[in-house]
Amino acid sequence: MVRPMMCHPKGYGLWAALGVLFCVNGLHDAEAAPSGKFVTSKGAKLFLDGREYRAVGVNIPHLHQAYAGTWFHIPEIYGTSEKAKAAVIEALDDAQKSGVAFIRFFANPGYPRDTDLLYARNPQRYWRLMDDLFSECRQRRLKLIPSLQTLLGWYLYCGETAQAVLNPNSKTYRATHQYIREFVTRYRDDPTVLMWELANEGMLAADVDMAGTDLLPAGVYPPGAVVRAKGVREDSLTWEMILRLYREHMAFIKILDPNHPVTSGDAFVRPECASRRETFPDFKYRNDTLREWLSNNLASQPEPLDVFSFHTYGSFELCEPASLWGLSALELLRSQARAVHAARVPLFIGELGQMKPSFREDRAARWSRAAIDLLEKEGVSLAALWVWHFPWQPDLTVSSATHPLLTRRIAAFNRKYAQAQK
Repeated sequence: MVRPMMCHPKGYGLWAALGVLFCVNGLHDAEAAPSGKFVTSKGAKLFLDGREYRAVGVNIPHLHQAYAGTWFHIPEIYGTSEKAKAAVIEALDDAQKSGVAFIRFFANPGYPRDTDLLYARNPQRYWRLMDDLFSECRQRRLKLIPSLQTLLGWYLYCGETAQAVLNPNSKTYRATHQYIREFVTRYRDDPTVLMWELANEGMLAADVDMAGTDLLPAGVYPPGAVVRAKGVREDSLTWEMILRLYREHMAFIKILDPNHPVTSGDAFVRPECASRRETFPDFKYRNDTLREWLSNNLASQPEPLDVFSFHTYGSFELCEPASLWGLSALELLRSQARAVHAARVPLFIGELGQMKPSFREDRAARWSRAAIDLLEKEGVSLAALWVWHFPWQPDLTVSSATHPLLTRRIAAFNRKYAQAQK
């Protein structure tokens, strides 16, 4: 049984990995900063045009699918594709007005049904709409972090097991690399891209035995598709498999695009990470010690990744995983930031959110504003609020209208650290 971490509202396993789908640098801060129109990493910092770059952005996970009209949940959330597209434009306008610096989004075609609806049938129109979306963001001076979903984005659509992504002769492998190639080469010269992300929370799938677990329901497949209801052992990805995929996909992106940095897209590893790795597939639960957990988080982000990625959902109440070691969520976030910076790598908090109370219950967003204060003090490069104008998660979504104190805090951070470089 997959044991959830109580402060993370999205859930783990296949669903989070689908996303509703150390690179130790020996340079010293005193050395000359890189210059140019693309963000670059050096030591524990990011730079843009010769100046340190730090920024707070937001997550709009369904950004391009809502814009293109392919998102599975459009009928229940928006009613029509026209209303969904209008909602995306409204979210972009609010982001610009609120001083948001960038948007992270899940950039694969979506569920098998969503993929079949447009990308598989009319790829020219798919990319034309992506170009239009990039243009809308560029006009508003909003950078983008596309999460390519390279680990688990294609195997169900291709009718194979998850481990097929490791096999160069498989449909999954070919589809994954084709999509990476198309996306990255299309925008490799575009500074609208802040950096590339491999996958959403891939390491949460590490050493989770998928045999007998529920896969995606039949309703998210195109008509007539062969649907597997239950997973098999070959749908499991081990720690070593994921590290291998990170290295291979990172290297592939770097060959295609020498301009942009790459991050993993990971959350923190599970608090029982070591025992899962040691006992898979016959899992015997044991919590990591704090030292093990911090070490596992560093080890989960292999070279040559440019930027470490972790996701944090916190509360002023004691909650897991921080409470396992007698820490508050803010104390654990501070410890992780310092561990990453000691490894001389920039840090991206790819999802920053709060629980107990949720955003809907706390319009002042007290914990999240305290977390941004901490990230500023600790010199963290990037953070992205979860989640912006996303009615599918009403307890977690924010906007300038619902959370003015939080958006003012974000704007103040970006005026100080990002505005001149946007």
